[in-house]
Amino acid sequence: MNKSILPNILILILLVGSFNACKPRRDIITPAIDDLLRSPERALRTMHANQADFDFYAARFSGNAFWGNSNYNVSGTLRIHKDQAIFLSVTPLLGIEVARLLITPDTVKFLNRLQSSYFIGDMSFINDMLGTDLDFYMLQAILTGNDFEHFTSDNFRISDDRGMLLLSSPARRRKNDHQAPAVEHNIWLDRENFRIRQTVVYDASQRRMIRADYKSFETLGGQLLPNDLVLVFTDPGSRAELTLRTSRTSINSPQEMTFSVPSRYKPMDL
Repeated sequence: MNKSILPNILILILLVGSFNACKPRRDIITPAIDDLLRSPERALRTMHANQADFDFYAARFSGNAFWGNSNYNVSGTLRIHKDQAIFLSVTPLLGIEVARLLITPDTVKFLNRLQSSYFIGDMSFINDMLGTDLDFYMLQAILTGNDFEHFTSDNFRISDDRGMLLLSSPARRRKNDHQAPAVEHNIWLDRENFRIRQTVVYDASQRRMIRADYKSFETLGGQLLPNDLVLVFTDPGSRAELTLRTSRTSINSPQEMTFSVPSRYKPMDL
């Protein structure tokens, strides 16, 4: 990990959110548990049918970040335009924005107002910091408590574990990138509502792990959406942990995601 960019780590790991709902109410699909335990394919379909469904999302967040053996209070605003953009504004001091981040499927833009600097590039900017191999759609899924639907789903097993349904895949990869290394993916589902309670992605080739724990949910417009989340990122050289709670959430109200670089700002020295 590039130590010169550690001052920016706190801003870039504040990537969390939850939801409110304005779409038509959706009933939870609840097939018999015994049927699901006989068919991982049906369990996957049930999980996908009960996922968060939205076009736009906005929320305030607050919580705690652990990085480099230190703890920090965090707060800000998160917005998502599904499959198009993730926007983050960090405002820890009296509502004064100190940083702004805009992620699209192919671009990452970062504005550091504390150092009057900016970055425009791709997801490697975030992955180098967190020790991960995230893409836009993985990040969006983790923030919303959803599955990676752009990954293969043909080799899952299912079992009963700790009172939850455990879907396990020893080798899952992106559908459009068969050259990428496969990852081990374990997903624990709530037996009553089939929402993801925990997901763990492990890349054995790089010894990297991402874990997301969804501690609680709220019912909004007929959907169950996470409102208390713990994210953990580990690789052989580092560990980052983020605990977030959301408030003032809304979905399906169009959101502004403006990003402009002041003329006096300089490119970040990476």
